Amino acid sequence: MSAATIVFTDIVGFSKKPTADQKRLVEALTSEVADELGALFSLEDKSDIVALPTGDGLALAFLHRTNQLWNHGTILSLILRMHKWANNQSSPGRLVSLRVGVHVGVVERVTDINGKANLCGDTINFTQRVMDAANPRQTLYSDAAFREYVGSELPSCNTHPFSANLKADFLGPMDVYAKHGLQILVYKLSLDPPQSYWSNDDPIAKHLMLVTLTPLPKEVVGSFSERIQKGTSIAFIQLTGDRFISSYNDGQIELSEELKRFWVFMPAPDTYANLNLTNPQATATLVQDCIQKWQDLFASLKTKYTEADFKIGLFKEPPYFGGSFIDWERPGGKIHVSPYIWNVAAPKCPGYDIDWIGTKPSAVYDTYVEGLQFLHQSTKNELLE
Repeated sequence: MSAATIVFTDIVGFSKKPTADQKRLVEALTSEVADELGALFSLEDKSDIVALPTGDGLALAFLHRTNQLWNHGTILSLILRMHKWANNQSSPGRLVSLRVGVHVGVVERVTDINGKANLCGDTINFTQRVMDAANPRQTLYSDAAFREYVGSELPSCNTHPFSANLKADFLGPMDVYAKHGLQILVYKLSLDPPQSYWSNDDPIAKHLMLVTLTPLPKEVVGSFSERIQKGTSIAFIQLTGDRFISSYNDGQIELSEELKRFWVFMPAPDTYANLNLTNPQATATLVQDCIQKWQDLFASLKTKYTEADFKIGLFKEPPYFGGSFIDWERPGGKIHVSPYIWNVAAPKCPGYDIDWIGTKPSAVYDTYVEGLQFLHQSTKNELLE
C-alpha cells in the first residue's frame, strides 16, 4: 500500500452537454492538466503521478515517497489552473465550471485491463465524496488533507501560487452531506479578493441532510420496534400511543436494558375535545383512556428501571405533528416526524426519518429537538400528580 494525495475533479453538468462538447471539454481538460504537470514535474519521476480518467473529469493521485508529502504549492497551482481553464472555456449561455476535492490516504496499486497503472481503495472513493459536496467553481479539502498540508491553524496563504495580491484562506471545518448517507468534515478554499472563476460560498451540501420516507401504513412492530429496543432515550409526541402500548403488552416490543429516559407528550383531553378532528383520528375519550394506560405502563416499568426518567406531559396547543425521538442528543440519533393530515388516520399520515449523521446534527434536526425540549419544559409530569 502507498499513501497518496488525491485531487478529484469533474465538469459540472457534463452529461447534459452535447456529445461534441463533452469530447472537446474532456480532451481540453486533459491537455491542460498534462501541460501543467509537464511544466511542474519535469524533474520528477512520472511514476509518482497516476492519472485516472473518470469520464466527466479526472482524478490525479500524487503518490507519497517515504515520509514525504508533495509540495503544497504544486497541488494548489494545478487546482488554480484548472479553475481558470474552465472559466476560459465559458461563453454566454454555455458555462463551464469544475468541482474539486482533495483528500489524503492509503491507496493500492493495480494494473487495469489495458495493462496500465491504476489505483483502488477507499481513499479514492472518499475523495470523490468530498468533490461531490463542492459547489461549482469550488475546491474542498477533507479534514485529513487539511491536517496534512495546512495544520491545525487557519492561516492565509500568500506563497506560490498565491501572493499579497491574491491570498487563499482555508475556512472551516464544516460538516457537509455527501452521497450514500455520509456526513464528512471539510474545509473550503477561498480566494481574497474574490475571483469570477472561483466560488467562496459555503457548499450547498452544508445545508443538506439525510431524510428517509417511511412506508405506509406505519407499523409499530418491525424496524420501528427494532430501533426502540436499542434506544436509551425515547420520547413520543402523539395523539394516544395505544398501538405502542398494546404491542408492548403483547410482547411484540422490548425496551433496552440500558433505558434511561422515556417521555410521552399528548394533547390534554379538554384541549383535544375542542379540536373537532375528523372521524379517523382519536376521540377525547380514547385520549383520556390512553393517559391512564401510559400511567399504568410506566408504573410497571419503574419497578425494573428504577433510575430511569419517565414522564407524561399534556400540552394545551394543537398537535402540530407526531414524532418519535430515539437517542436524539447523541450522534446516530433518529427522529421520526409525521405531520397530521385532515381526515387521515395517524398510521396513514406520510412521515419521514431525520438522522444525526456525522459529528453534529443538521439545523433541521436541531429544530425538531428544540420543539421536543419546549414540550418538556412547558408541561408538568402527570406521573407526579
